[in-house]
Amino acid sequence: MFVDITYYTDKLSLIFSELDRAYLEVAEKYNGFNCNGCSDLCCNTVFIHFTLVEHFYLLEGFRTLPDDRRKDIIERSKHYNDVYSRTSRPEENLKLLCPLNYDNLCILYQWRPLGCRFYGVPGYMESPVKGRQEFKGCWRFESIHGKSVSERLDRTPFYRKVADLEKELRDKLRYYQRYKKTIAQMILDETNPDALIMRGYDIFEGY
Repeated sequence: MFVDITYYTDKLSLIFSELDRAYLEVAEKYNGFNCNGCSDLCCNTVFIHFTLVEHFYLLEGFRTLPDDRRKDIIERSKHYNDVYSRTSRPEENLKLLCPLNYDNLCILYQWRPLGCRFYGVPGYMESPVKGRQEFKGCWRFESIHGKSVSERLDRTPFYRKVADLEKELRDKLRYYQRYKKTIAQMILDETNPDALIMRGYDIFEGY
């Protein structure tokens, strides 16, 4: 059985494009808020990612880079993962630049995961279990606009769409293990024959 991974990554790309438009609409309500000139890089924040489809999508972008840049990112990822593994509660305590960041810019910006795309403007999510959850804006946002907000990005439809796509992919692969990785760990899967993602490629097309 062959699984065309690009079928799923193409769908994810459309979801992300829709999210980017929604983000910009909210940003426009705050005088076109953007990251230009920010001295507190969100790329120093530890983000954990939970979906295979985002993993495949990020690596799709990674493979567009020249060999020397890919090798450099792999070395950066090894360093990141080493520090991450030696840090107590790294999601709270670690501040370390993402291995994809060059000159304060993400080299795979087009392929960045969901959590990275949400970061910046205030948001909210409606959960059937936890109810409405609100998320504050980033440091730069609050330094400009304060903590009182009038508009928030509704994250709910995008979480749902990605979750539905992830379920569709996992059902197709019959893959139901837990997934929880940093970007560095995603990148290092490229070098590990025993990685979470199967390395033989014999059941994949487009990956």
